[in-house]
Amino acid sequence: RVAVVGGGPSGLSCAYQLARRGYRVKVFEAFEKAGGMLRYGIPEYRLPEGVLDQEIQRILDLGVELHCGVKVGRDVTLGELKEEYDAVYVALGAQQGVSLGVEGEDAPNVFSGVDFLNRFHHGEKLDLGKDVVAIVVGGGDTAIDAARICKRLGANVTILYRRTLAEMPAIKEEVEEAIKEGVKVEFLAAPVGFTKGPDGLVTAMKAIRMELGEPDASGRRRPVPIQGSEFEIPASAVISAVSQHPDFLGFEELIRSE
Repeated sequence: RVAVVGGGPSGLSCAYQLARRGYRVKVFEAFEKAGGMLRYGIPEYRLPEGVLDQEIQRILDLGVELHCGVKVGRDVTLGELKEEYDAVYVALGAQQGVSLGVEGEDAPNVFSGVDFLNRFHHGEKLDLGKDVVAIVVGGGDTAIDAARICKRLGANVTILYRRTLAEMPAIKEEVEEAIKEGVKVEFLAAPVGFTKGPDGLVTAMKAIRMELGEPDASGRRRPVPIQGSEFEIPASAVISAVSQHPDFLGFEELIRSE
């Protein structure tokens, strides 16, 4: 008997392969439906929800049990699972946004990329105003997905990316489609702060121009700020899609110190 923590791509794949080999598998998913970032991150125009539901049902038809709305670390502990099951597979996913580390990002109209996508897919009404600045440091798919959703919500969207198009790790076709849809991309630029109004909301983003220097540990040329090149972009909402990490609450014993 195997317990799988997390009903996202990794957890579902594990459950599928184990069930094919005759293991009894139970999946514990914190959200109301399984799928993880496939459901709550990728827009439906790229992955229709009906297709995802069919794929998950194929896994359940193999005998896999799915328990949604159960958060390990809150409703049941990791220790309890380890006592009850022969093995536990932990597939938490990375649904916690990473902050920009600049002053002013605690404003109510500054979202992390994963939080924005999650709230959108849960049907929450998001007031983005007319101009949206999607802050992109990594240039990944989360940023592009968020930008294209904002465009579909009627916003004017600008993506900031600190390197050039050649270094963007996002799917090339998605970047091209975003630009065709009218998403503006400011390459070689990075955020340094925000301007707020009397109500505490961000009204503009402060940024600085960059130039590419020597390659860093990733093999890509390192962005270097150009002194004196600061500029501002008006913004009614900001989406920070720089990176993401797992929520280890309840799984502290798995985190090993260096």
